[in-house]
Amino acid sequence: MNKPPAKVSFKAYEQHQSQLFPSSLDEWIPKNHLVRLINTVIDKMELDSVLNSYPGGGAPSYHPKMMLKVLIYAYTQKIYSSRSIAKALVEQIPFRWLSGGNCPDFRTINRYRSTRLQGTVEDVFASVVELLFSEGLIDLEDYFMDGTKIEANANKYSFVWGRATAKFKARLQRDVKALFKEIDETNARDDDRYGDKDLPGMGGDDPVDSSKIKKAVDRLNERLKERPDDKPLKKAKKKLESDYLPVNRSMNPRKLYWESGTAIPRRIKMPPLCV
Repeated sequence: MNKPPAKVSFKAYEQHQSQLFPSSLDEWIPKNHLVRLINTVIDKMELDSVLNSYPGGGAPSYHPKMMLKVLIYAYTQKIYSSRSIAKALVEQIPFRWLSGGNCPDFRTINRYRSTRLQGTVEDVFASVVELLFSEGLIDLEDYFMDGTKIEANANKYSFVWGRATAKFKARLQRDVKALFKEIDETNARDDDRYGDKDLPGMGGDDPVDSSKIKKAVDRLNERLKERPDDKPLKKAKKKLESDYLPVNRSMNPRKLYWESGTAIPRRIKMPPLCV
C-alpha cells in the first residue's frame, strides 16, 4: 500500500513583522568580529587635531570618528570606492552597526576621505593593518601585490627582530601610500563613469514600469508551468521540422508532419502534387 505524500512545511517568512528583528543590531554582530576590533581601536584614539579643524556653527556634521571607522573597515574589506561604501552602509549589517545607523552619501564620504581625514585615514589604516597582521587576522598579500613580510627567523634575536620590524614598518608605509593612490584613482574613475549619481540600484534611478514587470513575470510564470519532460520533446519536434519538408508545400508543416507522419527530406526535390 502506497503511503500518502508527506505534508510540506516551511519556516515562518513574514517580511513586515518587526518582531523578527533584534532590538539592537549589536545582537547580529559576532563577539570577535573584525568590525568590533576596529571600533574599539578608533574609540581609544585621540582625534583632537581633527576635531579642532571644525570651525563650528552651521548644520551638524557627521562625527569624524564615525567616518574614520567606516573608511578603515571598508578598506580592510577591500571596498575602496566611496559609492560602494555608501552602498554597504545601506545594505550590510556591520557597516550599519559601525555607523550607528548613519548613511552618508558618496559625496560626503569622498569629502571626508580627501579633505577632513586626509592623512589621518592613511596613518590609522597602516596601524590597523599592522595590528591585524600581528594577530594573524589578515594576510598582507591580500592587500599589497608584493606581500610585505618579516623574515620568519627574525624573532630569534632581538636586534635582528628590531631591524626587521623597522624595515617592515617602512615598507608597510610605502605600500599603504601606493594603495591610497589606487583608492584615489578608483574614485576618480567612478566620478568619470557615474558623474553625480550613485551606483545603479541605490534608489536614485527611475522606477521600472509596472507593465514591464508584469510582462516579465507572466513570461516567467509560463515557463515555470512547463513540465521538464516537455522541453526535450519540443526541442526534438523543432529539429525534425527544420530537417524535413512536407509533401504538400501548401499545407502547414507542423500539422502535416505530426498528423500524417509523412515528410520528405529537404535534400530530395519533389514536384508539386497534382490536385
